[in-house]
Amino acid sequence: MIHRPVITFFHTDGCEWQTVAPIADEAKARGFPVRFSTDLTEKVQIGVYCQHACKPNADLSAIMLHDLAQRHDIWPDFWDYEPWHHFDFGFLPGNAWAERWLAQASKPHAHPRLGIFNVGWPKADLIYRNRDVFAKKSEELRAQLGLKHPHTILYAPSWENNGKQDDFVQRLRDLPVNLLLKQAPWSEAYPQVLDNIRRMNQLHEGLADNIHIVDPNVSIMYCIGVADLLVSDESSVLIEAALHGVPSVAVTDWLIPDRMPPRFACVPFDNVRKTTKSELRKIVQSIIVDPLFAREQATILRDHHFSHFGQSAVMVVDLLEAEIEGRDLPLLPLSQSNVALNTDLQSYQEAEAFFQSGNQSAAKQILQDLVSKGTPCWQPYNDLAAIAFSEGNVTVALNLISQAVAKEDSIGITMRNMAQMYQASGAVDDAAVLMAKILQHNPSDDEVKMQLAALLSSNFQANVKLETCHMVINTLLARQ
Repeated sequence: MIHRPVITFFHTDGCEWQTVAPIADEAKARGFPVRFSTDLTEKVQIGVYCQHACKPNADLSAIMLHDLAQRHDIWPDFWDYEPWHHFDFGFLPGNAWAERWLAQASKPHAHPRLGIFNVGWPKADLIYRNRDVFAKKSEELRAQLGLKHPHTILYAPSWENNGKQDDFVQRLRDLPVNLLLKQAPWSEAYPQVLDNIRRMNQLHEGLADNIHIVDPNVSIMYCIGVADLLVSDESSVLIEAALHGVPSVAVTDWLIPDRMPPRFACVPFDNVRKTTKSELRKIVQSIIVDPLFAREQATILRDHHFSHFGQSAVMVVDLLEAEIEGRDLPLLPLSQSNVALNTDLQSYQEAEAFFQSGNQSAAKQILQDLVSKGTPCWQPYNDLAAIAFSEGNVTVALNLISQAVAKEDSIGITMRNMAQMYQASGAVDDAAVLMAKILQHNPSDDEVKMQLAALLSSNFQANVKLETCHMVINTLLARQ
């Protein structure tokens, strides 16, 4: 029998436990002894950490983020304040964080010994690893809470302070919606926050039959699974909600007590709706009535912040296992495999800056230069395709967008854009098949569901071939 070293997963609160738990489950399934520890100084064989500015005490160590918004007040200079060079592996959740790492890639303290790996977000595995199980558990939570309205608004703050929960309740309590109050599973090291939560929950327990207090230890993912909209201050759940296609609203004049005096919420994320306390009700009502644009924003947010949906824990354990066994790593780190990609992403970011400043010609020239040299980045192909299509150059646009799809490492923005181009140009069969592929990957994408239904119903008589309908059905059934 092969001896497996013990893997220790470190956590200081419930959120960190939920972050590393999927990796622990995967490691255990492969025969590794696993354990959890709250003592960050403990000497261990293999240690997986996800804390702020910590140092390992392990023979083999890995570091990942505490949350997706970690130290957003200093982006992109994250590694200046939370160095990772003492670790062996560094794991990132998606392209947004890979781009932040790129901005500091020249600094030694941003480099773990074996490199930085874009492996996705382990918490997302809860949704994508087995969608049927996730749907079942989400529905169990819905039934347990007794939700009576068709729409549900989820409140999930980073900090509970200054009566934020009561502010949320009082502004929305008379709407015909379910209000879910979900606090984070705070550590006992924060007695003031826990006291604030207790006082708020005592105030709202039994207040109305549409107000529901959720156990803090229930995974936020299952709460997102029953929600139509998430409201927070600056918590990273604003981003995590997008994993299930749920739009999010940030209330930017709610206070954050991580300094004295407390500051206003800071939300440096695109595609999250920002509002104030006084406008919260109006924003919530508008999204509930017409959610399509907000869901589109959620999809863009998801595709930028996450990668390798449902495979994150597998990839992490693959890397650890290969290093333990002395084999070549199955994935090259960003610092080695993406030198050209990193350089070209910097150029692409310059093009974006030109677009934002109104210098279209300079931006377009950078994109064309990147495509001419065969850049591994999909973004220049995607943007030039959109420009060509808007100018009526359909053939050029479809050629460029097909290259973008081939270069993107997941089913995301480029395939959606390609489907829209096919549909707009009359190639409804090709559009329908692509939409089916997108839904096979993300069955909760309501926008694509609506587009595909409209496409098939309006074009069946004249344009859509019968074999296309069969292919669409078979593609969707293939995930069962």
